[in-house]
Amino acid sequence: MKVNLILIFLFCVLLTACKNKTHQTVNNDSGLIEISKSQFESEKMVIGSPKLYPFADKVHCTGAIIPSVDGQAEIGLPLPGIINRIHCKPAQKISKGSVLFEISGHWFIDLQKDFSESSAILSKLKGDFLRAKELHNENIGSEKEFTAAESKFNAENAKYKALETKLENMGIDVAKIERGEFYSSYPVKSPIGGFVSSVNASVGEYIEPNRTIAKIIDNESFHLRLSVFEKDIHKIKTGQSVNFYLNGNVKPKYHATVSAIGKTIMADTKSIECFADIGNPDSINMVSNQFVEGEILTAVDSVLSIPETAIIESENELYVLIYVKEENSTYYFKKKRINSGRKANNYIELAEQLPSKKLLVNGVYNIVIE
Repeated sequence: MKVNLILIFLFCVLLTACKNKTHQTVNNDSGLIEISKSQFESEKMVIGSPKLYPFADKVHCTGAIIPSVDGQAEIGLPLPGIINRIHCKPAQKISKGSVLFEISGHWFIDLQKDFSESSAILSKLKGDFLRAKELHNENIGSEKEFTAAESKFNAENAKYKALETKLENMGIDVAKIERGEFYSSYPVKSPIGGFVSSVNASVGEYIEPNRTIAKIIDNESFHLRLSVFEKDIHKIKTGQSVNFYLNGNVKPKYHATVSAIGKTIMADTKSIECFADIGNPDSINMVSNQFVEGEILTAVDSVLSIPETAIIESENELYVLIYVKEENSTYYFKKKRINSGRKANNYIELAEQLPSKKLLVNGVYNIVIE
């Protein structure tokens, strides 16, 4: 009983397979393949023509997403200080000029004191200089006295300007200090907008000026750094298109444009770094140093091609069905072996001219040829 059931099952499978194949009649006199109109319509067959389709020569590349040189910032202190408050945290989005830290310490107090003293001294020396200049112009004062007054004024003015610049770069209102109103702390602001990459500080911690306490990355400045092998670099030119994908996921693909080509061969990889601007970066969820892989399109030409749905493969050979005629609700085709070229986006390049412009371009998957 079990044997009979197995035989019945195998018979059903074979019957189903046979039904899924398009039946065609080969006319022995003409060698044509006949397909009835009902079969043609049920298999949703389509007669079409070869068409011009763009094919590209490609250079494979790997690389990473990186910010531009002005799209990243390392935050440090202009002078030693103690962290009073921290206003940022990793992954936080910030705008240019946002306050990241508040810093205090006697170094900051001493800087304000020096500036206030210099401002007072400069005011006195300026008066001395103007009087000496007036007396010198009237030939009353000596040249030596005028020169000495001018020298002292210029020296103190240089000191004043240097201290003023330091304080203004720290975001301090120097006019308030000149009035005798000192700040207890000063803000550290972000020089760019973007995201906080890291924070390396704690409240109450003493920080030296040469230490990086935070990193900022501008995600809008992201571009591609690509590695191209030395043997392929002569094919690369600025303006060429790049198709790339992230994390090994070939779908979806994103697009970029080659913007710069390196001039140095990396000793360890024997490759050359190239850079590309990313098209429509806002639509891509990117992070810094993310791995990318893709191709640089080095040349694009349009050639006659047919869709892959027009191809029948038999005994490692490729065939198409050339349309011959339609008579009495029957379509007649003739098989033709072809030589194919490049493949792209479900199209195959024809390496030769076909004897006719009409062929079966869809619905050949169930046709068996001999």
